[in-house]
Amino acid sequence: MKIPLIVAAAAALAFTAPLSQATVISSAYTPLGANSWLSNFTIANDGTPARFAGFSIDFPNATNLVLVASPSTWDSAVFQQDPNLPDDGFLDSFVFNASNTMTVGQSIGGFGVSFRYTAGSTPGALPFMVYSETFAPLFSGSTTVTAIPEPSIALLSLLGLAYVGVRTRRLHARNGNTT
Repeated sequence: MKIPLIVAAAAALAFTAPLSQATVISSAYTPLGANSWLSNFTIANDGTPARFAGFSIDFPNATNLVLVASPSTWDSAVFQQDPNLPDDGFLDSFVFNASNTMTVGQSIGGFGVSFRYTAGSTPGALPFMVYSETFAPLFSGSTTVTAIPEPSIALLSLLGLAYVGVRTRRLHARNGNTT
């Protein structure tokens, strides 16, 4: 049985996409309505830097930031954008105990921020910075986005996959192949 080229390409992208960054902060967005969003973050230390004790995530084009959740071993706070300064609102989080710095291979989730997105559509990747125990910047990057699809999007995806399957089956039947 032949695998359609588009399915093979999608599978290749899905398996290779997350391999491009060292310290990874992933964000999963849930729409709350009226341009309001909930973002849940997971932080993974994949090796660069070897250890870190804190991070900040900027929220460009966002207002009304509210800290919804934070692990008990982390001290987290959100700061609103100051209209008199050219700075974004941000989430700042640091471990309570310096001996709990994140080493290679560790990950932690449970960071949640709700906000109002003022740029109109769905928020995308957010810039972040990780810090040492002495607050020295160590590494910067952008969050990876894990979308939580709305039911209508999931249904459309399912219908699209069904169409590809039916179309492939009909082409095989037309060509005299019985697989």
